[in-house]
Order: sequence, then C-alpha cells, then structure tokens
Amino acid sequence: MANSISINGTTIVTNGRSISISGNKVIIDGKDVTQDSKEIYVTVQGNLESIVSDYADIEVKGTVGTVEAKNGNVKCGDVHGDVSTKNGNIHCGSITGDATTKNGNIR
Repeated sequence: MANSISINGTTIVTNGRSISISGNKVIIDGKDVTQDSKEIYVTVQGNLESIVSDYADIEVKGTVGTVEAKNGNVKCGDVHGDVSTKNGNIHCGSITGDATTKNGNIR
C-alpha cells in the first residue's frame, strides 16, 4: 500500500518503506527527494519499516519498525522496535523495544 509523505508541506505518494534524513537530504528507499530548505519537517500517512534522521521533526500517522532521530521530535503510532532521539521528545503509542532520549521527554 502506498504511503503519503509530506516534506515541508509538499506531499509525495510512494511505496517507500524506509526514510533517511541526513543534513538537508531526504532519501526514500534510496531515491533522493530533497527540497531546497534549511529546516525539514516530515509527516508520513501510512506504515514504515524505518526512519532515520540527523535533524528533522518526524510524525508517522501509522506504525513504524524503528525510529532514530539525532535532533528533532518524534511523534508516531505504534513502534515495533526501538525509538531514540538525542535532543527531542518522543510521543508514540505502544513501543515494543526501548525508548531513549538524552534531552527530552518520553510519553
């Protein structure tokens, strides 16, 4: 099933299962979908296997396997693995694995 992924308000419909955000680059299943912006906000309508981010606020309106964010807030439904962020809050449904943050709150 296709996911609807919004990056800074621009929506992309894709069958992508993995998102990587590094610097200002956004990669979905190996394909560069980067937009010209200094700040990145990602909202996913659907389910993902993983999302990894250096610096972005992430929201997944569905389930996700694992979430790793260095700097940014994470908001999602159920997580079937671990959720971690170094600087940011974690607000998710049921988390099967561990939830860790160094500077932030976990709800």
